[in-house]
Amino acid sequence: MKNPENGFTLLELMIVVAVIAIIAGMAIPNLITSMNGGREAAAIGSMRTLSTAAEQYRLRQGVYPTDLTDLAAVDPALVDSELANGLRNGYNFELTGQQSTFDCNANPTSDNGSRYFYVDESGVIRQSASGAAGPTDNPVG
Repeated sequence: MKNPENGFTLLELMIVVAVIAIIAGMAIPNLITSMNGGREAAAIGSMRTLSTAAEQYRLRQGVYPTDLTDLAAVDPALVDSELANGLRNGYNFELTGQQSTFDCNANPTSDNGSRYFYVDESGVIRQSASGAAGPTDNPVG
């Protein structure tokens, strides 16, 4: 014979599900914020890499690179193929250069609250929360 006292009641299961939903509701926004912070830190690191690589390219070639692929085309390559393709860690990188100047933008691939970044031959990385960053935006601090 089965004991009618074994198992969980529907009410107990509903309480457990409600507690799990409350905990998830508090944890998911923090997780998203942490992920955005990690992506931004990686993008800032990539911007530093691109700025240094552009300066090294200028020292070797006498002019700044015209785009990201120029940085991977020299021997030895100044950036890896992933960064030369312009997409890394949820950011799209674009570099344009001329003989005596360059600028580089990092724009998030999705509208997830991440910041936009900019760097030029000055080496100062700038940020914008509302759209593509430029030379007049605030430096990353």
